[in-house]
Amino acid sequence: MNFKQYLGVILVLVVFPYSLSFAQVNMPVFGEQQVLSGYAKAISGETISYFSVYPDYAKDALLTRASDGKKAIEWETAPIPDKAKGPYVYFSWIAAHSTGTNSGNRNFDLYINDKKILTFTTRPKNYPPYWEFSGDDSTKLVFELKKRDGAADAHGFAYLRVPLSAYQKGEPLKIKVIGQAQNSNDWYMTFKYTFEEKVDVDAPPFLLKAQSPERPLIITVLHFGPPQTMQVTVNENIKQKLEVKNGINSFTLPVPVSNDTSAVDENVYAKIGKMEFRKTVTAKPIIRREIYLIHNSHNDIGYSDIQENVEKLQDKNIRDAMRLVEKTKDYPEGSKFIWNIESLWAVENFLNSSTPAEKEEFFKDVRDRRIGLSATYANILTGLCTPEEMNWITLYGDSLRKTYNLPINTAMMTDVPGMSWSMIHALASNGVRYFSDGINYVNGMADMGDRIGYSLKAQGDKPFWWKSSSGKDSILFWAAGKGYSSWHGTPQGGVFDRGPKKIADYMTELDEKGYPYSIVQWRYNIVSDNGPTDSTISDFVKQWNEKYESPKLILSNVSDVFVALEKKYGSQIPVLSGDFTPYWEDGAYSTAKEETENRLLSEKVLQLENIAKQQNKAINPHWLYEAKRDIVMFHEHTWGAYNSISEPDVPFVAHQWNYKKGFVDSAKIYTDKIEAELFPKVDSASSIVVYNSLPWIRNGYVETDTPAHFNGNTLLDDKGRIITVQRLSDGRIGFIATEVPAKGKAVYKAGPMVKRGVEPINIIDYTNDKQTGAINDLRPIDKANIIDTSIYKGLPLALYVKGMDPANHFFSAKKNEQLLENGFVLRRKSITCDMEGTNGVEYVITQFNGLDYMQVAVTIDKKAIRNKESIHIAFPFLINDPEVKIGIDSAYITPESGQIPGSNKDFYSVQRWLDVSNKDYGVTISSPESALFEVGNLVDEREVNNGTKLWRTENHSSNTVFAYVMNNYWHTNSKADQDGKVTFNFILQFHKEFYLGDAQRAGAEATEPLMVYAQ
Repeated sequence: MNFKQYLGVILVLVVFPYSLSFAQVNMPVFGEQQVLSGYAKAISGETISYFSVYPDYAKDALLTRASDGKKAIEWETAPIPDKAKGPYVYFSWIAAHSTGTNSGNRNFDLYINDKKILTFTTRPKNYPPYWEFSGDDSTKLVFELKKRDGAADAHGFAYLRVPLSAYQKGEPLKIKVIGQAQNSNDWYMTFKYTFEEKVDVDAPPFLLKAQSPERPLIITVLHFGPPQTMQVTVNENIKQKLEVKNGINSFTLPVPVSNDTSAVDENVYAKIGKMEFRKTVTAKPIIRREIYLIHNSHNDIGYSDIQENVEKLQDKNIRDAMRLVEKTKDYPEGSKFIWNIESLWAVENFLNSSTPAEKEEFFKDVRDRRIGLSATYANILTGLCTPEEMNWITLYGDSLRKTYNLPINTAMMTDVPGMSWSMIHALASNGVRYFSDGINYVNGMADMGDRIGYSLKAQGDKPFWWKSSSGKDSILFWAAGKGYSSWHGTPQGGVFDRGPKKIADYMTELDEKGYPYSIVQWRYNIVSDNGPTDSTISDFVKQWNEKYESPKLILSNVSDVFVALEKKYGSQIPVLSGDFTPYWEDGAYSTAKEETENRLLSEKVLQLENIAKQQNKAINPHWLYEAKRDIVMFHEHTWGAYNSISEPDVPFVAHQWNYKKGFVDSAKIYTDKIEAELFPKVDSASSIVVYNSLPWIRNGYVETDTPAHFNGNTLLDDKGRIITVQRLSDGRIGFIATEVPAKGKAVYKAGPMVKRGVEPINIIDYTNDKQTGAINDLRPIDKANIIDTSIYKGLPLALYVKGMDPANHFFSAKKNEQLLENGFVLRRKSITCDMEGTNGVEYVITQFNGLDYMQVAVTIDKKAIRNKESIHIAFPFLINDPEVKIGIDSAYITPESGQIPGSNKDFYSVQRWLDVSNKDYGVTISSPESALFEVGNLVDEREVNNGTKLWRTENHSSNTVFAYVMNNYWHTNSKADQDGKVTFNFILQFHKEFYLGDAQRAGAEATEPLMVYAQ
């Protein structure tokens, strides 16, 4: 690496700030007047960190909203000087108000010393240079607009004129603002900043383009009053006189760079009038870097706007990008406009609505690498997906690549923290070599993002080769250190104002943490989620590169930064193998009914597709594509609106959930069509056909409607063997299908009536706990009870957590018990219970004659509750020295091993099976509906980590595991409540010594049951 010198600021002596009692300021309406600081200290009200007109100085604000008429903020001004004269006194402070996001006119009442003086109104999308409102006593409030933020809200200065005679000299004013009761989140802010004279010196790690090496010395002056001359001296040999004006002033002084790599002190002296400022800064090595800016729009399908509008926004972004590609085609390399599309959902929508000419231009820009395409369809919660479903995520990208010869070899994932290990094989087998990860990023949060655990801290700016579970595939995975959203709040064109400091801060951060590469990936996503293109970014990059030798800025196609990194450092990049257990999947179980249905549909589509291949039957390709697409899209990370928790009943929220739920409804429609075409109904069926979609011979229980011709109690298989049939209480029949061929079928016809006496059936005995209804004694192996009742009284035991503290939990309470089925094939018992937070819980326990597993089903009839809550299902085993194994793809992980750093350890994504065993015996649990399990401990959502949840850094195997089946812990995006009945099935496969292949087969058979049709 190449090193030069840069200045790292070290404060030695600073004769600032100078608080100003009076400053001469030229104001709108009032003209030039002596002005007092309108903010001195806060009295009461909510404080929020937010962008301001002076973003590097005024960072915290008092916030009121036009909500319920009770949300007040109050603060003190500077005292009125004893020598004040004239009819009026003037105050000024930094202020802001919503307007771009306003949904209507909003009124705010202003009080002085607890007396209401005036009311001011903010209006939607209103940007005059200033506005003013007056009180009856000649008090006047003026707001001067200086900037808009990324949401197009207004930032600037408030000026207040009050009659001097009404207030006491030597005393401050107490100003209070209250938003009127308008049931709105529209807002007003006063920033907690006292005007003061200030000089800052910064030496960013930049190299100027010059004949001899020079660095920029940036002097920022915050000046209040009329223009003055500032004298600046650096090391007694660089002397300049600079004019400072009211407000922020910035000056750049080129300073020679020494080739000496040791620290060098630089002394800076500044004088404005009688005020003197001294600083010493120390030069440190500069590391030459290239910053690849990946310009894109984070595609939330909903959240910030209804989905239909998001589609239009992304269509517009693509058209704007093509226009900017053309406009900048003659710019220097690196500054030509390049756009990246992280969601092929947006591309498919665009292509469906574009003209032939637009399609041709689009494909040309993609082939020319001026538009980069992610290989993935959307930002998916992969921890909810089966390994097969992960292949569906890249279906559309694979089709585009092959049909139009497009360079699609990189996947982008945005917002979502973590990713299933199974994705590596799915991506690599579909032509993907690189993966750009833009994790949720919120500056100032304890974990650097919202509910992201340690994912960004552990993996940000640490590219690695990620090997698949089989060890045969790998991709280059790179999580951007600033996530995807570090430029949020930056409006179009705002990069000129904010860019230099952001770049300097990030380069300094990389230096301090020893970032070893000269190539940097930085997502450039402006304004907010679903943000626009920045028509000015090419000019900014062009001007930057004309001025600076390092860091060099490069507008980049997402794959090009990976190519550059691999070319320069490929053999030096570390290799990791394991699951990056994700964090956001719990939000899906705020809608447990729909999530369980989607999981079952995913498995059913897979089975139907496999059976069709086995039977050499064709499936309508459109139906199959739409079914897979809808299943994938229900697992897209946007579950609802930004205000889904705070305002769950407004139409905006309801619309987004209905749209989201529509994916499940649509998937079911297409799946039903596929099934009906493959297996049309037969009026007079002569046989029952059982299909096995798996590649091994299997036995299993099946149920079907009773054929019209069936009058006996047996069936004959295709070898003439008699199969016992049990008539069920609902009129259906059930039987054990045996030796169903691998990827094949078994055909059964009606058999003779066989007289049966009282015969014992081969089942596993158990007893139920009298208080909870759960099984408290179960002896499947060597007649020893394998259930630990010391804490949790049995399995499956439903428990309700009221609030965020898992210690505040309630068990089910048994009411009734009923034997539903009792025959030669199966025995089925129902236990009904009461439980907090529900209308009731039912356990249904099914034992099968001669099969070495049992099925337990838990049906939860949920009450709609909006206070924080969760429901878990406990499985406490009595197994000495247990190891918990969690199946992923063709391998497994444990709480102790198999996860890459930064993974979730509070709950685990379980694709098809989880095993609790020691070297001698254990049990494999499979659940078609439940994707999330906790090991040893319930999730703790108490906000003890600077106002957020504290995530576990380690975990260990335990006798007890929990299915994590319902919650509403999110503060946004997810559903506020859920109600109705949801059933979770669990297959318990008991075994002696653990074998991976047995566990995989148990999981596959539980989630892909034998399918039975009358023909």
